[in-house]
Amino acid sequence: MAHLPVLGGLVVPWVTPRTADGRYLLGAVDAAKTSTAIHRRLCGVCGRALGDRLVLLVRESDLARCASTEPGLHPHCAAYTIAACPMVAGRRSHYRASAHKIDADAVHGADSDRRLGAPAEAWHAVWLIRYDVVTLCCHPAACYLVTPPLRIRPITAPPRTRS
Repeated sequence: MAHLPVLGGLVVPWVTPRTADGRYLLGAVDAAKTSTAIHRRLCGVCGRALGDRLVLLVRESDLARCASTEPGLHPHCAAYTIAACPMVAGRRSHYRASAHKIDADAVHGADSDRRLGAPAEAWHAVWLIRYDVVTLCCHPAACYLVTPPLRIRPITAPPRTRS
């Protein structure tokens, strides 16, 4: 990950969109880069080719369909994401309430509008040797329905909201 930019002490994932004025939008994904990563089997964090072991970080709702619209990650990139991303780490109770303001030619990632302000979900690490590319709601997705996972490990439950 040494080749990636750093913002506020955090590595900026390869799929993170950047505005025309140079701002990185942490927490958002660039739909074109995400599609490229899924189709070409590139890591969503470092942008390099995935090897013989990869990890999909999936929300609870993704488990039932055995697919994710988020790209696969190298195991070490997944470990970093689990520690650094507040949603995956379970430090946020809800997704952001408003969409990032992106440039006119940029496109938000899959499901981003549906998650605005929604409660956070539990996350799981799905370890794989490969995945098939399928289409879910007009977006490419990494699917492990045909090739069973090596293991599925719960990462976090979403934080409880305070009453």
